[in-house]
Amino acid sequence: MTRELTGLEVTAMAEALVPGSVARATANACYLKPETLVATMHALRTGAESDLIHLTNLCGVDYWDHFEVVYHIQSFDKNHIATIKVEVMDRANPVTPSVVPVWHGAWMQENEAYDLLGIKFEGHPNLYRIFLWEGYPGWPLRKDFLSMPGGLQPGLNEFAGVARRPEPPVSVVPDA
Repeated sequence: MTRELTGLEVTAMAEALVPGSVARATANACYLKPETLVATMHALRTGAESDLIHLTNLCGVDYWDHFEVVYHIQSFDKNHIATIKVEVMDRANPVTPSVVPVWHGAWMQENEAYDLLGIKFEGHPNLYRIFLWEGYPGWPLRKDFLSMPGGLQPGLNEFAGVARRPEPPVSVVPDA
């Protein structure tokens, strides 16, 4: 069975390879500083101890006030997998470095995160929308994509036996 490295284990590997590269760690993930992302990922890929040669998954997550880009990287020889994250704090213009120079397989996954969440990957060779057409208005996987007048959100506000959700921290689109 593949062993999942803890956030502290990945942090130790990353800091040994690229000192000062880690922003913080949790039990499950290592958060890298955006400015050291590419160098650290390259070091984790080529490092003898880490050997994290395969980018299994790359995706974006919307947290209302910021985005995260999540990377799952794996070693086949050492049979372990790691979770690396980068926080993107600017919702108006979310930008983070591209890891395509490290893993060519990130090409389409970064395009998907751009297409659906609007996260731009600086240094990507050809960033474009892959599901939606150029000129499509907005980013459909953002939590505020369908903010409606009066602070309403589409979908169910609650399920039976579940407490009501707090109001979303977004600006309301004024009535036209």
